[in-house]
Amino acid sequence: MNSADDLISRADDFRNHGRAVQAEKLYRRALALRKSALGPNHLDVADVMNSLANLLFEEERYPEAEPLYRKSLAIRKKKLPRNHRSVAASLSNLANLLKSTNRNAQAERLYRESLKIRKKAYGPIHQNVAMCMANLAIFLQDTGRPAQARRFFNNALRLLKETVGVRHELTAYTEANLAEFLIVTGRAGEARPIAVKALNKLRAKLPSGHRYTRWAREVVKRASLS
Repeated sequence: MNSADDLISRADDFRNHGRAVQAEKLYRRALALRKSALGPNHLDVADVMNSLANLLFEEERYPEAEPLYRKSLAIRKKKLPRNHRSVAASLSNLANLLKSTNRNAQAERLYRESLKIRKKAYGPIHQNVAMCMANLAIFLQDTGRPAQARRFFNNALRLLKETVGVRHELTAYTEANLAEFLIVTGRAGEARPIAVKALNKLRAKLPSGHRYTRWAREVVKRASLS
């Protein structure tokens, strides 16, 4: 029998390459294995719940994802220090879902709480702080605060370039999100070269079917059509 770790690794790969059906099957098998071996409230169980919830969220199956996010967060809060990075990750993931289901006040509170925890857990200059800033930027964009959103995008990209480098896939992915922001705010001409550069970086780092690469291609297409 495959171990839970092996199943999760394969599921992650399927998820990254858009093969959601195969990924879900493996995550659920891994979750069953871990619950059987460790009990329902173990941190390793929370990790699989979170991964499965991420997949369901990406498939827009929000009613299925939400209880998994909440259970994973509850386990992490109970088992880990209040300011642990895994708690921050769970808060961001739940915030993404709340934003997608129009519960914006709750989502913003969780985004800001996650950012505060990450700054304490990692220090102010870290890639995970930057990615949380980028998530908050997208939220501010979607809730009609473009000036604040641009500041958060700029700060996120500054941190990413400083911590992981200009050509890293996280930097490129965030640049693609910035390009999407520019399209939405009516600056497609400014967005297109940023999106093309981001896509080229991602193609050099990741397979063509990876979700980051697929997203950047979509942004380039949107910029060209706008």
